[in-house]
Amino acid sequence: MKITSLFTLLGIILPSALLACQVTLNEEDITEQLFIKDEVTGEMYVDCIGKGKCKDVVITNCPVVKCAETEACNSAKIFNFTEHVLCEGLHACHRTEILAYPHSTKRQTVSCMGSGACDVSLIVGETIEEVTCSGVKGCRKVKVEGAKLVKCNDGRANSPACESLATIETKCLYCGKNGCAAHINMCRYKLLDGVDLDSKDYLKCVPETIVGDCPGKLEAELQLELNGQEQIDVEEENGAR
Repeated sequence: MKITSLFTLLGIILPSALLACQVTLNEEDITEQLFIKDEVTGEMYVDCIGKGKCKDVVITNCPVVKCAETEACNSAKIFNFTEHVLCEGLHACHRTEILAYPHSTKRQTVSCMGSGACDVSLIVGETIEEVTCSGVKGCRKVKVEGAKLVKCNDGRANSPACESLATIETKCLYCGKNGCAAHINMCRYKLLDGVDLDSKDYLKCVPETIVGDCPGKLEAELQLELNGQEQIDVEEENGAR
């Protein structure tokens, strides 16, 4: 797979213990302001919760980044994250670059939750276990390179989660209810299955399907998503509890 040259540059092999979280804005170090500890869980994370709070910032070598509310991380650069990036809310990660640390020992995930949460964002990393795109146009014009699983669901009939030339290179693509647009110029994918990944040929996303090398549990999950609520409604009508 062709990976962004910047990603390759950042992927220098370093022990995780040597990574030091840093947040800068216009080359000014603001790490102490934003890298905080959750008093309940003890988790350390970059606090980008607030309208436009982390616009244009550069976040490097941090475990968890939480971008929530309108344009919280608009045009930010999140490099070498080791665990999780949350993008929640309207355009929370609009035009954001999100690159995973390639030697992390932790499970790495990216969550795009809400209307246009990852609109026009770039998400890169062969070690990313899962990218979730949920909500109306949650991953509009997204570019995902290398994630093991990409899940698109919970949009609307005319505004699915992955649309407007969403481009996805993954081992497994899950198109759930109102998840994927049906035309190649709206949602396209390429499976990381050993074929020539430099090929320009993409396939069109197929709504309500699972393709690729996927965990077996996803099929049951998809059927529950598509039919579960309907079945519950039928049972309630028949007096079942």
